[in-house]
Amino acid sequence: MADCIRGKRKETGVLVTPVLFFASFSNNPPPPTHKSMACTVTTQIHNIGNFTFDNGMEIPDVQLAYETYGTLNAEKSNAILLFHALTGSHHAHGYNDTLPEAGNFWQPEYFEGWWDKMIGPGKPLDTERYFIICVNFVGSCYGSTGPASLAPDGEPWGSRFPMVNANDQARAQIKLMDHFGIDRFALVGPSIGGMLSLAFTNLHPQRVRTVIIIGADYKPAIEHKLSGFEQFCAIEMDEKYREGRYPLCDPPLRGVALARIICHKHFIYQEGLAKRARKDCNPDRKGLLTWFTPQESIQSYMLHQGTKFAKRFDANAYIRIINMWTAFDLESVTGRSTDACFRRFAEYGIPFMLFSISTDCCFSPQAISAFHRRLVENGVQAEYKCIESEKGHDSFLLEPELYEKELTAYLNR
Repeated sequence: MADCIRGKRKETGVLVTPVLFFASFSNNPPPPTHKSMACTVTTQIHNIGNFTFDNGMEIPDVQLAYETYGTLNAEKSNAILLFHALTGSHHAHGYNDTLPEAGNFWQPEYFEGWWDKMIGPGKPLDTERYFIICVNFVGSCYGSTGPASLAPDGEPWGSRFPMVNANDQARAQIKLMDHFGIDRFALVGPSIGGMLSLAFTNLHPQRVRTVIIIGADYKPAIEHKLSGFEQFCAIEMDEKYREGRYPLCDPPLRGVALARIICHKHFIYQEGLAKRARKDCNPDRKGLLTWFTPQESIQSYMLHQGTKFAKRFDANAYIRIINMWTAFDLESVTGRSTDACFRRFAEYGIPFMLFSISTDCCFSPQAISAFHRRLVENGVQAEYKCIESEKGHDSFLLEPELYEKELTAYLNR
């Protein structure tokens, strides 16, 4: 069994919650090759103190990992709060190969910002005009307090960590905005970030200037609820899960890999999967978390995706973030009817911009178009654009250039 070691932030005096990580996945990362290495960024840590979750459980010394891009103006009126996607991170721009709080979950594929093409001088999220903040979700494993963080007893929280919901994220992140003294700001939410934008706007409508949602609806489809349940089962049926009290140096890798395979098929355009997968099947099982020898390129591709993901994400964190996705319903998280929520947005004069993706298997263009109509029917100033793409739900990550024109025009108004 690999030794468990602790990750610590050495260069600052900030109190951090260390995580345990498994030395067996420790690699010497390849040298950076992306042009973004010219813009090296550092993750910051902000302690918001004791935090009570919606379910009533309190966690001490909760920390938020975040990055900022651009400069906050004197009036503090140019801020954009950017939400990341389901298992993404706060590292949206530039190059960052050091995140001790994440241990070996911080893999080389994360060193480059996930939205580099959208953030920077002259880009839609123009760092010469805006101050962009992106925060890792509470309950995740990339620096913010989560199940892999150490509890006061010196052990990882594990399954003792509360389930999280969209309100928890909104209430945690507003504390960071208060820390900066920012009163009002724009929200940009791709994927699950769009759902969090809705929860945030419901809790703090007086703080929101505008909302931009990409590939998200105000409730998930039933197939996603079922998919989430299948993923929970995949993880819990791995004998190494140990009811969520596994040592982080011996995690339920196969269960996480299978869960990711179940989930991943929703993120891609299934008719284009064969093109996305390698043309030739790789029958070599070396490094794959399976006894099965792939027979087709699609099998190789999905096994590779699952294996890669299991090395970079904690099982307990994944259960919490997936549950936040599948359990989200605007009415349940707000206690108001959908129309009442939308009327409230209208009363505060909050404009919306919605993007759908033509091949999205998570949130169909039909569903988001209906979302747009319902906003308008309730008096919200809302715009809608369907992006034509063959990349499915992940289009906003894989081809952000398709969103540049409309996003830039909307923000420039």
